[in-house]
Amino acid sequence: MARPRKTSRITPKGTRPQNAPAQQHSTGSDAPQSASWFGWLIVALLGIGTAVIVSNYMSWLPGSPASAWIAVGLGIVLVGILLATRWR
Repeated sequence: MARPRKTSRITPKGTRPQNAPAQQHSTGSDAPQSASWFGWLIVALLGIGTAVIVSNYMSWLPGSPASAWIAVGLGIVLVGILLATRWR
């Protein structure tokens, strides 16, 4: 038979001292919600950036394949990702 554990706990588990301040966590609900078109803008930027990169490899763009088109496509995708971090 197992021996009961000895603990150094003074107060019962799950209680809080009376003079302790209540913890308040910010949920971010005070920030305004994004407009409905904002999500579609993110999707569009990610799609356009991907289309530019794929079009570069398919030689559908002038002067392609070129590193500049890849940089443009990656830049557009990066803007879409950065906007996605601001979406609420």
